[in-house]
Amino acid sequence: MEPSPYAPGSLPEYLAGRGRERDLIRNKVSRLSMLGRSGGPLLAFHAPRGLGKTSLLRMAQRDAIADGFLTAWVTGRDDRPMSPDLAQALSVAVKERSFGERSKALLHRLDQIQVEFGIPGMKVGATLSADDDKVPPGAAILEELLEDAGRFARNHEAKGLVVFVDEFQEAQLGDRKSLLIGLQHFDGAPDATPVAIIAAGLPSLPPAVTEAATFGERSRFVELGLLSDVAVAEAIRVPAEHHQVAWSDEAIMAAIELAAGYPHKVQLIGDATWEVARPTPGSTITIGHVRRAEEEIEDRMRGLFRTRLDRATPEQRRFLAAMAALGDGPVERARIAAELGVSTTAVSRPRQQLIDRGYIEAAGHGRLRFTIPGFAAYVRDNG
Repeated sequence: MEPSPYAPGSLPEYLAGRGRERDLIRNKVSRLSMLGRSGGPLLAFHAPRGLGKTSLLRMAQRDAIADGFLTAWVTGRDDRPMSPDLAQALSVAVKERSFGERSKALLHRLDQIQVEFGIPGMKVGATLSADDDKVPPGAAILEELLEDAGRFARNHEAKGLVVFVDEFQEAQLGDRKSLLIGLQHFDGAPDATPVAIIAAGLPSLPPAVTEAATFGERSRFVELGLLSDVAVAEAIRVPAEHHQVAWSDEAIMAAIELAAGYPHKVQLIGDATWEVARPTPGSTITIGHVRRAEEEIEDRMRGLFRTRLDRATPEQRRFLAAMAALGDGPVERARIAAELGVSTTAVSRPRQQLIDRGYIEAAGHGRLRFTIPGFAAYVRDNG
């Protein structure tokens, strides 16, 4: 049997349905090399979990490396400053490019920062506001890191620096502020600093940006949605073709129906069906294989739903139960409040909390819907 080419929970072999988003990133990054200047304001992708934000950024990082850019990857955390993580990521990137003696001074500085600010449990910038111009030392160093690494890349046969920040909304306020201020300074500086920052996070990302800096509203916010039927078919068919394995048209249609456009479930379907079919080069996966894999697919989805529901507070669970009781589709907020026997203002807090966590989303004025297909049914059975 060929190894499964599907990757639930990690970077897929083939990223389908995100061509527009990858083009947006390429256009942003191209400013560094084509115009010799910064990438401009933050480009940020936001969506609930399971819609492929991290996979999009990882694929974009591969693209940037292949195009000759220096890149760094960091993940936002509220329990430690970002500067030592960024310094470490930059150090690895510089060493991989084999700049030799030319990078000695930069690598020494990066090592210093990791030692100076890499203190477990260190809290930086917890009390800042968007209108506070002060940035704490651990966060202020971020701008210096970006400037030094960006100019080093420009001067040493790299086109510029592209930093990818996952879970941006989780970063400490001082770090978010410093990154945004750095981008603003680089964009207006007479001496070009070729740096671009691409971010991803939950639906709470946009307010986390504007909380850090009011001018953050000029960032480009892009919401990721469910995949189209065509994209689901590509995500299923193309990885198998790389292993000389085909899917019948009936099997593809069954996968599309099961997935309901949810990227994480697409990978589950591919992986579970592959394990059932145990294909070899030249063989075909049939609708029978898909049907035999359904129980495993749905069991793994129930595990995801269970974890999600367990993390909700009692107040949030009551809101979810009331919403699910009204059906799978978009539901009016007033009907949810009526189901709970309270006023519409009384549901404002759990509503916003659930939106920020990516459990539900707005579906037009005064209407809400679940972000994961099938979650409403699970809540009705288990809420």
